[in-house]
Amino acid sequence: MASTAADYGAYKKVNVETASQGKLVVMLFNGAIQRAEEAKRQLSKGKTEGVHNNLLRAQDIVAELRGALNMKAGGEVARNLDRIYEYFQHLLIKANIRKEASHLDEVIGHLTTMRNTWQEVFDKLAKEEAPVTKAPVTNQHGSAIINVQG
Repeated sequence: MASTAADYGAYKKVNVETASQGKLVVMLFNGAIQRAEEAKRQLSKGKTEGVHNNLLRAQDIVAELRGALNMKAGGEVARNLDRIYEYFQHLLIKANIRKEASHLDEVIGHLTTMRNTWQEVFDKLAKEEAPVTKAPVTNQHGSAIINVQG
């Protein structure tokens, strides 16, 4: 059976709606990276409209990351992240105005590094929060003991 754009859109919507906050942050970074990489491909083909549209989408995604920061609760960390995200937006705007791949290379590198860092943090937190499962109790013959009480 052929998959349609509507099927993909529905899958993507469910994936976003059921994702943890950590997964959403990583998904946003992935989206920004994909848009910047596509802008770079469009630039190499001389398609300035494609460059422009993809960079606008990447800027919107970075703006979403900035908007999600809780400046009051996050304190200095949130303020620093805001400055970093602002720099990412600056690079994306510069790349769009000048149509230069060097700005795209820089922002893609930074976005990728930050995405990987967030992924590591969220993976570590998930492992720490995962319930500890006990190894099954075994008898002297090495087989597991099953509790069959009803």
